[in-house]
Amino acid sequence: MATTIKKLILSEKECQQVRGLLDEIIEVPAMTNQYVFMEKAGLYAQELPRRIRQEFYDFKRSEEPAALLVSGNPVLGDGAGPSPSRYIELDEEYCLNDAKILHGLYGALLGEGVGFTSQRGGSLYNNIIPLEELSSVPNSSSGSALDFGFHVEDAFHPARAEYLGLVCMRNDERASTTISCIDGIKLSAEEKQVLFEPRFRIPHNPIHSTSDIVEEASQSILFGHRDTPYVKINAAALNIDEYHGIELQALKKLLNYFAENRMTVILEATDCIFIDNYRCVHARESFKANYGDGARWLARVVFASSLRKSREMRNSIKTRAINA
Repeated sequence: MATTIKKLILSEKECQQVRGLLDEIIEVPAMTNQYVFMEKAGLYAQELPRRIRQEFYDFKRSEEPAALLVSGNPVLGDGAGPSPSRYIELDEEYCLNDAKILHGLYGALLGEGVGFTSQRGGSLYNNIIPLEELSSVPNSSSGSALDFGFHVEDAFHPARAEYLGLVCMRNDERASTTISCIDGIKLSAEEKQVLFEPRFRIPHNPIHSTSDIVEEASQSILFGHRDTPYVKINAAALNIDEYHGIELQALKKLLNYFAENRMTVILEATDCIFIDNYRCVHARESFKANYGDGARWLARVVFASSLRKSREMRNSIKTRAINA
């Protein structure tokens, strides 16, 4: 079964409706605060045009497309401004622009925005920018000189979110995002059994400064229903030499399937894409970064179907930051 990306392009009428909703939200200064906004995002998202809401519901309910790409969004009318050269979400006065707000509205149709205490202070929004000093760091979203291999977002964590959302402010470098879906994989009974067993190490990526409260060893790669399994793997940081026999055989078959079944998309400014983080891995190929004001600039939020499932790993009901 091929990896498919469902594409949704807003009509002129939908653009007018969405722009009106964004203007109403931004009129309230507090709503550009990421935490204030996310508490209201689910409410405002119900005012998005019905066709958009239907497409997101179908994406969530059918579990057929690997990702949903929304283009033609009425944001960044005056441009994105200069790309940041640091993680601006760490600033106390950090404000969301209209593209990030719309991204959050779309994501709220899928679930609740969450963050991790190990990741930029629990920020819900994480800006993805190439940093020259991190250009050659493996498996870093701030890198560029090296490929960032296939991984499920936050694969190591038991409370990882079901959906990964990205919004593009700028991508003049034409850097690509690669997605591959596990649907349709053919495994022998023995291969499938071993991947469902807690035999594997799933390490975190450099964006997480973990406190080691999550046991990264002895995890399964597959979970869910055995006929149509979900996947959690960080192939980008996988040391395949640790495995032998049927474990190695099963891993190689899985990784080969991802390589053969991959699909690549180049995000344009204002695009929003949402990836099924239970069924898909994603990756980024190396690229020549335009460091400075014109650098590639995305923002990422992950969306969980429920906040309750992570309650034991959050310090309070109100916080959206999951301990890691």
